[in-house]
Amino acid sequence: MNRTLIFFLLTLKNAALANKEFIVLDDNTFQRNLIILLYKEGLIQSFSVNKERKIRISLRYPLNKNILKKLKIISTPTKSVFLSYQDIIKIPSKKNLLILSTTGGLFTALMCKKKRLGGKALFIC
Repeated sequence: MNRTLIFFLLTLKNAALANKEFIVLDDNTFQRNLIILLYKEGLIQSFSVNKERKIRISLRYPLNKNILKKLKIISTPTKSVFLSYQDIIKIPSKKNLLILSTTGGLFTALMCKKKRLGGKALFIC
């Protein structure tokens, strides 16, 4: 996992802990794919890209609960954690949301179970 992605995740977590309504970050392809996945899973409320290639992300606080405060980074630049399909099956996906980077792109653990894929564990929420 590269430093840009770790910076993005830490910025999201810190903004959520500070109860900010939105954050603005630089745009890149991998980060945008992750934002789309977080939006589909309901962890962020909305996002938009402006002409200066900046992404504005609106954070979500359902029932005044901070969803992103539990975010924990699993893989770092010095230590990568790879999970096989057999490992992913053993993880209960109802309580926590595990995001993996696979050969098919970014997926949640539930999506990996359906597609029978393994991959690099990025973070858990």
